[in-house]
Amino acid sequence: MRLWLLIACLLGSLVQAQQAYRWTDENGQIHYSDRPAPGATEVRLSGAQGYSPATSTTQSAPTSPAEDEPAEDPRAAYTVFNIVQPAQQETLWNIGATLNVQVDVQPALQAGHHLGAFLDGNLIDVGATGTQFQLTDVFRGLHDLQAVILDSSGEEVLRSLPVSFMVQQTSILNPNNPNRN
Repeated sequence: MRLWLLIACLLGSLVQAQQAYRWTDENGQIHYSDRPAPGATEVRLSGAQGYSPATSTTQSAPTSPAEDEPAEDPRAAYTVFNIVQPAQQETLWNIGATLNVQVDVQPALQAGHHLGAFLDGNLIDVGATGTQFQLTDVFRGLHDLQAVILDSSGEEVLRSLPVSFMVQQTSILNPNNPNRN
């Protein structure tokens, strides 16, 4: 325990001193100090460990002043993009062929971006700039839905994970229907 305390104290002072001494006593115990002791060897320290982000070592020749700045990936601007409603494996009853969709997008949509959806593999550009929109002509059956962020030219920026849901419709022709006269 005292050894760890000694090492911690020494490391704190070593950051400033940038040098330390190491020696082994008669019991085989290794010691560190910022002051030399008989038989000690000097240990050079390179400084305190820190973090610096990785930098690219490859450089390309600039082609024009507009291309000097790296193009930022528009997908990197979004940290969250999920479908909230309908929920995965949810069964929706009697929706009248109109599906209400809600998404969670963080941060908010960038200027020039809007929402669309892939319903059963078909792109529907709803042009929504909020987090809620409606899809029409969603009839009974099993459906797959993915929300998509589109840029001003209609190109896909980011797509959510798929959600599967079922639409059920009460039939008035069912002889067991309690609402039937």
